[in-house]
Amino acid sequence: MKILYFELRKEFIRKSFFFMMIILVIINFFWLEWDYHTNGGFTEDYVKVNASEKENKYYEELHQYLDGKLNAEKVSYVSEEYQRYHNLVSGDYSTEYDSSMHTGYAFGDYSLLTVHFYNPIKYLITYKELNDGLLEKAEENIRFFSDKNNKYEVEKNSFILEHYKNRNPLYFYETGGWKHLLSYDKSDLFILVLLIVGIIPTFSKEKKNAMEIIQITSAYGRKLYIPIKLIAHIFVAVWLELLFGIINYVVIHMQYGLSGTKMMLYSINEYRYTPLNISVIEFYLLEVLSKCIGFAIIAVILTMIARLIKNTYAAFIAMIGYTSVFLYFSGFNSGITFVENVLTLISPFSLLKLGELATSLKEIKFCGHFMTFHSFLYGVQATLIVILLCTMIVIEKRGK
Repeated sequence: MKILYFELRKEFIRKSFFFMMIILVIINFFWLEWDYHTNGGFTEDYVKVNASEKENKYYEELHQYLDGKLNAEKVSYVSEEYQRYHNLVSGDYSTEYDSSMHTGYAFGDYSLLTVHFYNPIKYLITYKELNDGLLEKAEENIRFFSDKNNKYEVEKNSFILEHYKNRNPLYFYETGGWKHLLSYDKSDLFILVLLIVGIIPTFSKEKKNAMEIIQITSAYGRKLYIPIKLIAHIFVAVWLELLFGIINYVVIHMQYGLSGTKMMLYSINEYRYTPLNISVIEFYLLEVLSKCIGFAIIAVILTMIARLIKNTYAAFIAMIGYTSVFLYFSGFNSGITFVENVLTLISPFSLLKLGELATSLKEIKFCGHFMTFHSFLYGVQATLIVILLCTMIVIEKRGK
């Protein structure tokens, strides 16, 4: 534990590192604020931060009445209001200010109600019917492919039957904040910068000061020299992800409210085909966990680069090169070809993109069997990191 503490103090518990971390946390905060004030988190014709007082008041009144479990009364109210506004703006209508309108304008009332209340509620109440159609098709497919002895398709459709049944999202809340939180990835860049800055001098500085020989010839240093550095770097990688994950949640919660933490993930339109039957807050925690694993693996690889290339500038170039190439590979996560899938699977940066991978049922065929892509990704990354660690052990033994 003392050696671990000294490693952390030597590489990360430094004024320069903390100064850079604070600067990046501040940049991250202003980036979130810029995103919010640019979009307001909302689309189409209503942007909350740029809206008038009357528009915001009408928006809040509708949420106060409609938020929570939907019932016949709420659905009837929204449908009637939508139809009334629709009829009003279908013909010739005044574009002048009208104090009798909630927002001050006829089309403003229509647009706000339609985009942020009518369409989302319509999606929720029609979801079960559409999903039941998907299940019926899956049952048909199982019967058909069973006759054809197609094991892969039978397993795939059996998975759909098991994971998509009993879905009925009847809780309505504003989803703009959740969509922004689940897709926000600017903080990943800041974590990566901090890891590179912290890990680069790990070995080159010790070699320069002749500390490497002293450490590897000491009683504990001989066995723990590399393992303790790996543990320290993994610890910092996980700690940074948890730090930024908490900051992102707190800031976006302050901006949007993030109501309905128990709302199911598929209640968000963009996740209608997700295979995950979990709430939005559970998915965010899963996303943070996936990023922790991803950054831990990245930290191990960066440590290997720093160990093999002890020149600071050369190590920096190698780390930037590795990051650029494998970050590019992770961009193929929506690909369908064999090569695109392989490139996505071998990149640890793909673990940072669970929010994209979980939007639909992305599958992969392995030894003739069906597997979800994201679960197979974890298996591939675990295998690769074991191979890398074994390779590192062999290199160290040969070096000695």
